[in-house]
Amino acid sequence: MTIGIYLVGLKIPENVGFVVRVMKNFGFEKLYLFDCKVTVRSFKTASHARDILRNAKILRSFDEINDHVNMLVGTTGVTTRRSERYVRKPIFSPEELREFLKNKHGEIAIAFGREDYGLLKEELELCHMVVSIPTNPDYPVMNVSHAVAVILYELSKGVYGFEDESIVKAREIERLVESFERLMLQTWYPTHRIERTKVSLRRILGRSLITRRELSVLHGIVTKTLTYIEHLKKLAQT
Repeated sequence: MTIGIYLVGLKIPENVGFVVRVMKNFGFEKLYLFDCKVTVRSFKTASHARDILRNAKILRSFDEINDHVNMLVGTTGVTTRRSERYVRKPIFSPEELREFLKNKHGEIAIAFGREDYGLLKEELELCHMVVSIPTNPDYPVMNVSHAVAVILYELSKGVYGFEDESIVKAREIERLVESFERLMLQTWYPTHRIERTKVSLRRILGRSLITRRELSVLHGIVTKTLTYIEHLKKLAQT
């Protein structure tokens, strides 16, 4: 499934640039533009995503998008009863859109309308689906680049993730707890509290899903402290 962004009637050049930056953030590259004001400021705002803007397909009419994609998804921030006369039902959430597109093939475009009033009634009626981001009903309309970010974040779930730092096994946590026990014995920690403290450490470290890097840091602190204590003992004996 190839997903493109279709910007319609944007009047503020910087907004076009902000949108392509968001697209780059989430790994989307296909951009369609109809009746958008694109200037030098758009390219400046786009920063490292200028390539997306340079490669954008410029359309001469709203429905020309139908020549390029298999499916058109419209977006709206207005979902009140007053809007029912022109917003095609049902209205999907970004999460429902992601679920719908699972295992589908082809190319779709997600259309985002003008800064002040979004897509026109006639344009929404040409869309095969309508998506809306659940927002505060007292102020439902989002900045276009923010709306693009929310939807692309949802669609890209599972594609990108944080670097795998390898969560440690429980056995490795036990070794760290044993190191803390040696430290407690060396520092005259109350003997009757050692076992309870080990249980607390085991639970704290286990619940934290500690990574190998973090475990190494803690091991380093404990090991250095034990080494320093041994050094002090040797100095005291000389």
